[in-house]
Amino acid sequence: MKTLNDILTLAAFVTGILAPNGAFADKMNADTQDLVIKKMERVLSAMDKNESSYLSSQQRLADLLSERARMRFMLEVEANCNGCKGSQADRLKAVGIYESLLKDVKINEHGPILFQLAHLYEMAGQNDKAISLYESIVKDAKKKNINPAIVTRSRVGLGDLLFAKGKFKEARENYLVALKDSKLENRSLTVYNLAWCEFNTDNLKGAIATLETLLKTPQKITRDTDEGSRYDGAFHTDIMRDLGTFYTKQDVTSKEINSFEALAPAEKRKDLLLYFAKETDRIGQKKAAREIMNRYLADTTLTKEERIDASVQMAQISYDQGETAASIAAFAKAAADIQKNGCKNGKCDEFQKSMKRFVTELHRSKKLKPDQDLLNAYVTYTNTFPADKEMVLRGASVATEMNNYAVAIQFNRIISENKAFDQKDRTEALQNEVSVAERSKNPTMQREAYLHYLKYADEGPKAFEVRYQLAYLSYSQKQFQDAAGAFEDLAKDKKGTPDLRKKAADLSLDALAQVKNEKALEALAWDYSVIFPQHNKEYSQIARRTLMNNVARTANDAAADKSALKSSLNALDDRKIQNASPAEKILFYKNQSVLALKVEDEKTYITSLNALLAIPSLSKEERLQALEQLTSYYEKRLDFQNAYATASRINNPKISEKEKEFRLGTLADLGGMDASKHYRRALKAGLAGERAYVVRTRLVLLSSSPVKELKEQAKVLKQKPSMLNETVLLVYGKTGDAKGLSAITGMKEMRKQSAVNFIAKQYFYEKVGREANKIAQHKLNTKNDRVLQKSLTDRILLLKRADKLLEESLALKDVTAQMLALNVVSVENLRMVQDLAGLPLPAGLSEKEKAQYLGLLKNQSRPYLMKARVAQAKEQEIWTRSNALAMTIKDYQTARPELKPLLGRELSLLNQVPGKGPMKSALEDALSERPFSSRDLVSARKAVAQSPSDLKEIENLKMIETKIGHPLMPAYLEARISHLQRGKSL
Repeated sequence: MKTLNDILTLAAFVTGILAPNGAFADKMNADTQDLVIKKMERVLSAMDKNESSYLSSQQRLADLLSERARMRFMLEVEANCNGCKGSQADRLKAVGIYESLLKDVKINEHGPILFQLAHLYEMAGQNDKAISLYESIVKDAKKKNINPAIVTRSRVGLGDLLFAKGKFKEARENYLVALKDSKLENRSLTVYNLAWCEFNTDNLKGAIATLETLLKTPQKITRDTDEGSRYDGAFHTDIMRDLGTFYTKQDVTSKEINSFEALAPAEKRKDLLLYFAKETDRIGQKKAAREIMNRYLADTTLTKEERIDASVQMAQISYDQGETAASIAAFAKAAADIQKNGCKNGKCDEFQKSMKRFVTELHRSKKLKPDQDLLNAYVTYTNTFPADKEMVLRGASVATEMNNYAVAIQFNRIISENKAFDQKDRTEALQNEVSVAERSKNPTMQREAYLHYLKYADEGPKAFEVRYQLAYLSYSQKQFQDAAGAFEDLAKDKKGTPDLRKKAADLSLDALAQVKNEKALEALAWDYSVIFPQHNKEYSQIARRTLMNNVARTANDAAADKSALKSSLNALDDRKIQNASPAEKILFYKNQSVLALKVEDEKTYITSLNALLAIPSLSKEERLQALEQLTSYYEKRLDFQNAYATASRINNPKISEKEKEFRLGTLADLGGMDASKHYRRALKAGLAGERAYVVRTRLVLLSSSPVKELKEQAKVLKQKPSMLNETVLLVYGKTGDAKGLSAITGMKEMRKQSAVNFIAKQYFYEKVGREANKIAQHKLNTKNDRVLQKSLTDRILLLKRADKLLEESLALKDVTAQMLALNVVSVENLRMVQDLAGLPLPAGLSEKEKAQYLGLLKNQSRPYLMKARVAQAKEQEIWTRSNALAMTIKDYQTARPELKPLLGRELSLLNQVPGKGPMKSALEDALSERPFSSRDLVSARKAVAQSPSDLKEIENLKMIETKIGHPLMPAYLEARISHLQRGKSL
């Protein structure tokens, strides 16, 4: 096929033929050429057309203009500008001159001018005119005796123009004729054009044979120049390339490959093989292309860059053959070579383009279903050319689509970690990495992506968001302690968005709740109530709720020591319930009261319960419970007045009227207040049973007229004779009104009760005292016998009265009465013996009569002595052992204050009875015991108030209360002791 180079060569040849000074002209530079043309134009303008040299000078000027047009045309081609150097103007001038010359020159000189004119037409694009001139030359060659060389060249020129018009058959005929001229210059070019005519007329074998024949004699591949015919290596290369093209129009086998390799010039062989390989590859003959490429790669003279380029080409060929693995391996080898050896002279750009093209084509073919081979190709490419952002991002997209998130992340890191990229690109890559990691749902990958983002990205909203996601990842992995700290930092970071800060705050609290670190949770919630004022209520509620949970947990922990309890109580600061809801305040004060009770903080306990009761919205049940707790507290501390005042506020519909009034009466009674009204209401409401009897006895004892009240209550109390008996005793002890009580003691229900005898023996003791004094005051009068006899008679009567007392004491069945009576009998009978023995002897008695008299007195005193001794023996027997006396002593020791004085008098009377023995000692000990004082009672009550559960102190108080305290207290304390003992055994 004709090329620009061919045309220029042809033009130079023609100019050389037609211009005798052509060699000189070719050697002129542009400035000289312009100068010569200007001179000739001036000369011709002044010359007469009839001058003999005029025509030759005109022809010379046309030749110069034609030559300059050729040279300028070459410059225009180099500058890629049409007509910018003036070639067209010169060409037109030359055409004009040649056309005028044809009118004046001789016919046999038309040939050179016609040829030159035809050539100029051709160069000017006026091909039809050129064809016409060439045809006229060929036609009139003999007729006009045109130079054969011009005729031959005209056939070549005509063939070229016909070729250009696609008239390959006609062109072939002209080429064949021209080739018959042995003197044809640039023969190889015509043969070359002939081959293309064969090709274009579907004579592929002929075309191939023509080029093979031409190439077998490479020395004939020449170009005619001013210096003569020269070997044209470039043209040789063009012919080889076209031969390769021809080969590819048929199945390329090893034969054609061998032929091509043999015909290729040695210095161009590797380049031509590479071309041939690419051409066969382009046509789709992959097997042949691969064989050619293997031969190319076998060339040891290949440079590193050439070998890399070939590897890339081989990768493409292998892929096209469906050998993906081999394709990727070749591609990877090329990449490895580039990475290892680098590239020079701008080859890196070429390699990058070809490798990018390979990956892109591979991607296009696998677009619907990307696979590992495609991903590997992207990895290889981006490792080799990491600065290609487009390909990096495509690779990341492929990896993501294939769910190969780890590789996708590595793609993004190529950009994010490379400072050669601008910050925007790096940031986008970091964001893409985070997105990929999140899509993977792989916690480890997500964490690494978040940390990587924070390491390389600038601080800003997105960084804050990533920190949030990192914290949330820890949270979702149940790493709550780490999550709590991270969320807390975010919540307190003012650089974050309000929405995320709020979410972080909420999650930090939730994480702490998950690990049950409620102490930290509470403190943080209080912090947030300040940090987020618009959410103060919410966080304050959380803080209070957490506080309540902590406190409740400690309060309910049986193993919690007092220090822990106090710490929890101290945490219940009243300031923490400012702006709290009623429900929160209720819970707050409930917990405060529980803890205060446990640590025995009386002030706080009372304050908390009162604060609780002051809340209007406190439910009835809660109010009742608080009042019960407060009442119970006062009761435990024996503060019955406050217990009564608090219990009076209790209006529990579940408690009957009788129970309520009974309780109020009891508390008022124990508190020293008026209990009668409550007792009477309780009885009126139907109080029955044992408690009703107790209430009636208390009404009697609390009355200002106990005897009168007892007469009223005895109507019922007689059903409980023992209780009536005890009440009678206490009333008697309190009033001493035996007469007033006689109506009661005379009741049949009292016949077997002790009160009747107890009251009766009090009068007996007085009677014994009176009789004893009366007897003791009697003296025997020895004034005369008559008086003596009378006094003895009186004494004997008195002694009989003493005996009568003894009989009465036995009837009373009272040991004290017996002892007193026995003592009177023993003392007075013994005194009688002594008095008889001390009587003076009558005067005038003989010794014998004196003896008889004394014997008589002795006989008379013996009964009295015996009676005295019997009485003394009986006394001693009682002093030695007497259950009745032991009981009397015990009664004294345990007697109520109302009866204590009477029993004390009784023991004192007994103590006057002489004698020795255990009972005597016991009696003396009882009398010598220091009696409990009101101070002792107050002190004991204080001890129990301070330690309500101390059994030892309660027992002690019970003992004192029994002796000198409130009559209800012993039973009250006994109930408490029983309750505590049951509690300890549970």
